[in-house]
Amino acid sequence: MRRTRFLVSAMLLILLASSTSGCLGLVATRELMEWSRGTPTTSEQTESYSFQHTFSSNSTELEAIIHRPAPQDILFDEQVKEISIYFRVQMDLDEIGEFGLNNLTGSIRYVHARLWEPGANINTDEPFWEENATSDHYPPIERRYAPFKPGVWVLEVEAQGYGLTAPIEQFSFHDEFEVIVNVVRPCILYPEQPRGTECVPM
Repeated sequence: MRRTRFLVSAMLLILLASSTSGCLGLVATRELMEWSRGTPTTSEQTESYSFQHTFSSNSTELEAIIHRPAPQDILFDEQVKEISIYFRVQMDLDEIGEFGLNNLTGSIRYVHARLWEPGANINTDEPFWEENATSDHYPPIERRYAPFKPGVWVLEVEAQGYGLTAPIEQFSFHDEFEVIVNVVRPCILYPEQPRGTECVPM
């Protein structure tokens, strides 16, 4: 009830101020609107970029066992304060007794992921981040903090794996991987924003 009275009073004051002539009326209206807006709070906005793939085909053709998606461009500006990188690789039946599946297929199963800074030469420079896995791989989430070089960063991945659906479930396997880069920026939340509204970039 008290908040309703406050809002009614504020609206009446805004109407009264806006009815006055000239720039003074506009200034008064703006000041009243800012005063009734409430105190904003600082939060964080996260954008995710990812590659996920499961090798599910029983074929041994190259197009089925090699996965090389188009690289993803990630725009970094001065507002980026943190990035987190999640990298997971699962390769079932990595070892059958002492005889690995690589020996059966005659090729190496791998996942190679890299994150490049703007202007990097892929042939000569070191990537900002890189992982290369040839078996199950579950490293902890890696976090990096500002400052970052502004511009377009490039996330890329190349993988080779196998999938087999066998009549006996225990002999089925499907190599899979997941690479996620989360880009975190500060943003502002206003009290009058409806729930679910996106945070306003700073």
